Amino acid sequence: MNVADDEVEAKAVAGKPRKRHGLSRTDKAIAYLMLLGFASIVLWPLTFFIIGPGEVGVLFRTLTTGTDTSFVYTEGINAKWPWNRVYRYEVRVQKQDDTVHGLAADGLRITSDISVLFHPKAENAGKLHKAIGPEYAERFVRPTAIEAIRSVIGKYDPHELYQVDLTRLETEVMEAIDSNEQDMVIFEQVILRRIQLPKELNQAISRKLTEEQNALAYDYVLEQARKEAERKRIDAIGYQTFYSIVADALTPQLLTWRGIEATVELAQSNNSKIVIVGSGEDQLPLILGSDITKQPDLPAPAAVNPQHYRLPDFATLPKLFPDTPQAQAPETADDKMDADGPSATDEPPMETRVEETENTDNKQKNEN
Repeated sequence: MNVADDEVEAKAVAGKPRKRHGLSRTDKAIAYLMLLGFASIVLWPLTFFIIGPGEVGVLFRTLTTGTDTSFVYTEGINAKWPWNRVYRYEVRVQKQDDTVHGLAADGLRITSDISVLFHPKAENAGKLHKAIGPEYAERFVRPTAIEAIRSVIGKYDPHELYQVDLTRLETEVMEAIDSNEQDMVIFEQVILRRIQLPKELNQAISRKLTEEQNALAYDYVLEQARKEAERKRIDAIGYQTFYSIVADALTPQLLTWRGIEATVELAQSNNSKIVIVGSGEDQLPLILGSDITKQPDLPAPAAVNPQHYRLPDFATLPKLFPDTPQAQAPETADDKMDADGPSATDEPPMETRVEETENTDNKQKNEN
């Protein structure tokens, strides 16, 4: 092909109309929507966020003022600029268990297990984030509780800690914590689960309590012995009074008749037996070593006056341990009666009656 042919062909092409390849309005709208959707997908997690139940959000402005302490995000969906950050804080009640080692007032080592119930103050979460940070439980709550526990334990001796009420200690610990003026964390309660004293001290206290219980048991034994002595005294007075009443009814004829009845019953039994009877005409058919029908006529024993056979006052007895103080028993009506002397209606003492009985026996023997 020569130059003339090329020129002819170029002129033919230049005479034809040129085609345009630009986007239509519909295509542009679709492109814009796609670009907006892609941007929304990319920017959604950076712009919109959800604060869960029991949480608050603290805003950190990356390009301006940093941590915003004036407000917090509440529960629900919220929005921010993509370049800012949000820190979540749980405002529910939280529990932290710990073991605290402290010293009592006398220097002994005391170990206590505690549980601290706390939660951040919702409206001041920004201050908490700026001053302490998300690790506030380890940085602030734990040291504050440990310091309060140690300060309270240091006021007591181990013996006092053994007896003091845990509720009282918990109240004192809360007062020590509240004395720190701060409005970022709220301490709900400090629970003392266990206070462990030294092993040797625990053993000494256990021995002491055991000995105290043994001493109380001996008190009951002594009281029981006193009451048993009083019972025997009353029985003795009753027996002597009974015999003084029935003495007049025990005539020789009655005793002879009762002896015959006993011999008959003995003879009618099926067991092997030997019956020994007396040789005299007045002897009873019983195994007796004396002449019961010829006994001297002794006077009937007199009724006993209980006022002359009272137990001694245990409070006035000599002390078993002289150095041990012993409380004196209150003065009773019987003691007053003894101090005033016997009344006109009282019977003569037992010694007087025994002497009168012996004198009567001697006179009867002399007459015989």
